[in-house]
Amino acid sequence: MDIAICDDCFNDIQRLEELILQHRKEQETICFTHFFRGEDLLACDHRFDIIFLDINMEGEIDGMETGQRIRDRKDNALLSFYTAYDYPASHIVKTRPFSYLMKNSSGEDLYASLEMILNEARRRSPVFITVSCDVGTFTLLPSDILYIAIYERGSAIYLSEKKAQELNKVKKIHGNRNKERFLASREKLEVYYELLKGRGFVFAKKSYIINTEHIIMRLKDTVVLSDQTELTVARSRKKQFDEEIMAYWGRTRGGM
Repeated sequence: MDIAICDDCFNDIQRLEELILQHRKEQETICFTHFFRGEDLLACDHRFDIIFLDINMEGEIDGMETGQRIRDRKDNALLSFYTAYDYPASHIVKTRPFSYLMKNSSGEDLYASLEMILNEARRRSPVFITVSCDVGTFTLLPSDILYIAIYERGSAIYLSEKKAQELNKVKKIHGNRNKERFLASREKLEVYYELLKGRGFVFAKKSYIINTEHIIMRLKDTVVLSDQTELTVARSRKKQFDEEIMAYWGRTRGGM
């Protein structure tokens, strides 16, 4: 994860870095880049996952204008103000910050806010799943997957219509005319769940996880997916399943 901190106070930069590193997950790499003026940050063409901006800084432009210029160039980085001043919302709304951190907040408050920011950055970062089959190796995005189910000693990854068509074209080229909607994998279902659970994949039954992105209808005991597949939701999982899909839709679709 690449993080930029733009602040003219090195002590504040160090404190923020220390708090962020306390949230680092095992085997997660976090790279920091420091800027002491907004002009220096804007001159850098690197794309960061998160940008923390002080508002009152040395230089010709303040953090507010720096944030606005970042948005003007269509930079989609998670932007968070990190400042000692409590500015009115009307002053900062144009920069569309994800969060607003007060430097004089308690460590506990900062800690909670940073956890939210880092989790959102992880959710936005691309994840690729590599699956090998009889004709080669395929790389999938989460959006390519409808659901994943237990299959033999591993898993079956059921594909979106578009991805399944691509798969079958490749199979046809290699002389395999069997049309399939899934790829068989040796990985266990639990492995895929750990990789995808923060990206809208939810257990509907013990035997499969469903990609919330592809749910088009929630019925009493089932869900209908984008390819019209209808899957059952176990009675014991209904409450948690509904809470998780509503939370995901709230984050990504502005509520349902």
